[in-house]
Amino acid sequence: MEVTENCSVKVAVHIRPLIADERTQGCTECVTVTKGKPQVQIGTHSFTFDHVYGHGASPSSSMFEECVAPLVDGLFQGYNATVLAYGQTGSGKTYTMGTAIKDGSETGLIPQVMNALFKKIETLKHQTEFQLHVSFIEILKEEVRDLLDSEPVSKPVTPNGNAAKVTVPGRPPIQIRESSSGVITLAGSTEVAVSTLQEMATCLEQGSINRATGSTNMNNQSSRSHAIFTITLEQMHKIQSVSAVNDTSDEDMGEEYLCAKLHLVDLAGSERAKRTGSDGLRLKEGIHINRGLLALGNVISALGDEKKRKEGVHVPYRDSKLTRLLQDSLGGNSKTVMIACVSPADINAEESLNTLKYANRARNIQNKPVVNRDLVSNEMQKMRQQLQYLQAELCARGGPTSDIQTLKERITWLEATNEDLRRELHEYRSLRAVAECCETGAQESRSCFVKIDGHKRAIQSMDLPDYQMDEVLSDDNPGEIDEVDKELEHALRRNNMDRELNELNKRLEQKESEMKLVGGTDTEALKQHFQKKITELEEEKRIVQQERDRLLAAVENRAANSDSQIQKAQEINVQKLKALEAQISDLKKKQENQVELLKQKQRSDEAAKRLQAEIQYIKAQKVQLQHKIKQEAEQFRQWKAYREKELLQLKKEGRRNEYERHKLEALNQRQKQVLQRKTEEAAMATKRLKELLEARKYSIRDNSVNHNGHTPNGQVNDV
Repeated sequence: MEVTENCSVKVAVHIRPLIADERTQGCTECVTVTKGKPQVQIGTHSFTFDHVYGHGASPSSSMFEECVAPLVDGLFQGYNATVLAYGQTGSGKTYTMGTAIKDGSETGLIPQVMNALFKKIETLKHQTEFQLHVSFIEILKEEVRDLLDSEPVSKPVTPNGNAAKVTVPGRPPIQIRESSSGVITLAGSTEVAVSTLQEMATCLEQGSINRATGSTNMNNQSSRSHAIFTITLEQMHKIQSVSAVNDTSDEDMGEEYLCAKLHLVDLAGSERAKRTGSDGLRLKEGIHINRGLLALGNVISALGDEKKRKEGVHVPYRDSKLTRLLQDSLGGNSKTVMIACVSPADINAEESLNTLKYANRARNIQNKPVVNRDLVSNEMQKMRQQLQYLQAELCARGGPTSDIQTLKERITWLEATNEDLRRELHEYRSLRAVAECCETGAQESRSCFVKIDGHKRAIQSMDLPDYQMDEVLSDDNPGEIDEVDKELEHALRRNNMDRELNELNKRLEQKESEMKLVGGTDTEALKQHFQKKITELEEEKRIVQQERDRLLAAVENRAANSDSQIQKAQEINVQKLKALEAQISDLKKKQENQVELLKQKQRSDEAAKRLQAEIQYIKAQKVQLQHKIKQEAEQFRQWKAYREKELLQLKKEGRRNEYERHKLEALNQRQKQVLQRKTEEAAMATKRLKELLEARKYSIRDNSVNHNGHTPNGQVNDV
């Protein structure tokens, strides 16, 4: 990545006009703007910012062109950007940002950003490929929640009639993760791929509807959470090489990948309980909001103080979820604009002064934005620039021959292809490591399902009259068996694809080693050496032939003389001539050897072509296998998510059944007690009835004796 010079956070102040409630209360304006200067004065305090809008300063309509449009342009160059709206509750932050978009309204910065983004994409789409993703989250009570989650959420109604979505039982909070390179990510957040302006506006409207809002004494529709709307722009465009000879750019030198993010942050407003009249749940929400803004103020103070920054004072990013997510926006890899929204009413003078102090400290923060280019693409770009520089320097010195230039181009192409294959091999090995992690997670999920199966059997063993839990749970067993079979089948397919990938890697390494053996020598140096050697041999051959011709001429001139000295000189010349002829024959043999070496070099070039074709074929096979692995992993991920959702439903049903079981057990116990009491009462009644029956029998017997004429002792019958 390319490092740029530090840039400070830009701060703009937006002063809204007095609203109807403030005019009714008789409020006056306490904020003044210095004419012709971006300077705001409140009481005895004066502050200077980068821009001031509203209340006699620049019109609010120019805020986008002056503050946000440069960030959108930087997004296409690969720079991250952040627009941050801060201020008191009711100061117009949501209106300024345009977060609460409805019915296609273009009021606010976010709709203008979307329009500018798609207009620029339309002009550049012929030379660059673009991909857009959006995400929308909120931080409510120190919990990060996804506003683009399609799961329906209940919306309770407050006593004053305003809808307030303060608890979201259907959405689990999102966890914040930090990668090894220090990049903050959100595990489980929804990223929606969009291709049109209408799709992005729909995502913004859906998230705005799901956002937590409520009514206070200062604002009828107050935001109760911090909202972050993120636009991710991925772009890939081809790089054309510039020829050093005729300055043309016809040769394709590869692709450059850039990925940048634009965070549009609408913070919840700072508030005081006395002013808002909050109590109960609203009071707790206000406490969480002020706590997050306090942590943000501590981060701004630590980054804005030059003395603390030089001493390396700890920056408390981890004190709040908000500051953790804005870690790159404040003092990191981002171009940031902070918009401080201020109310001019004198009743809000203290809060407005605190907001201006807050924003004034933020001006001293130094960010370090860099181009978010792929590391391999960045390295290839540097190598291409170096290659163009060397070619230009070589041409300036006279330039090589056409054959050597052709060999150079082939060697460069082979090296680039080899580098691409090595990079893809590294990516496949990384995918394999991820696949092994997924397989480990699948084994853990199987153990979890075994535990759940045990819980189900325990619930089935409960003896509850008039309760049909056994039938419900017994129907789920085939699903669990299918789940285990599905995981085993996925593991087998994954093992087969890994084995194929290993075989392709081995073949690729073998071909690369052969390629190194074929192209291991320096082709250019070897050919130059051969040409130089052949030239030297031809020159030496020419000199020897000239000397031989001279000796032959001398022998012919002296052939007529018969002197002995002449004969001796002739013999010497003949011997020299024979030696020269032998030397010529040796030189011819050496020349033939050099020609044979050149033929061998041509054969090695042909072998290199064949190896390159085989490498390209292996590369195509690996690409197909990669697509297959990705498709299989995506299918398994979707299936696993469905099973996890089903598991959560089963757990919920189990808890409900457990509650019903306890209720039935308590009812059964009460019925047993009532039955025992009734049984005892019946036994006592039966006993008393028996006693009464026995007494009656005795009385009847006595009466029968009296009727038969017998009288008891001591009694006299009347006549």
